[in-house]
Amino acid sequence: MLARKTVGVRVAQPTARPYIPTQTRRAKQVGVFSNASPELKQILMLLVIAGIMVAAILGGRVVKAGAGYELVSMQREMVQLTRDNEELSLEVAELKSPTRIQQIAQDKLGMVLPDAFVYNSKGTTVERDVNVTPHIRD
Repeated sequence: MLARKTVGVRVAQPTARPYIPTQTRRAKQVGVFSNASPELKQILMLLVIAGIMVAAILGGRVVKAGAGYELVSMQREMVQLTRDNEELSLEVAELKSPTRIQQIAQDKLGMVLPDAFVYNSKGTTVERDVNVTPHIRD
């Protein structure tokens, strides 16, 4: 098809602006509770509040039970640590025993108890005889 060329023809521009409302009107929302009566809304609200309260009470009891279990385990651990501490204290007492120290000094280090002690006090020497005891008793 042949098209004609138009020369010098102007198309008129619209001078009026279209109307744009400043506030849009909301469409009425249709929901589950939109058509419910006020009494039903109050009852449902009370049920929701009661459910939240029950959940809070149960949650508190769960936390309390967890704390109780933790307390029991800590008490058990404390008893075990007390036993370990007592065993270690007994071992320290055995290691500090004078009899044990004397035995190690004689067997491993070759030390012996002296036959006599000599005291020196400002130029005077006093010698004492000492009875040798084979073992020190606790």
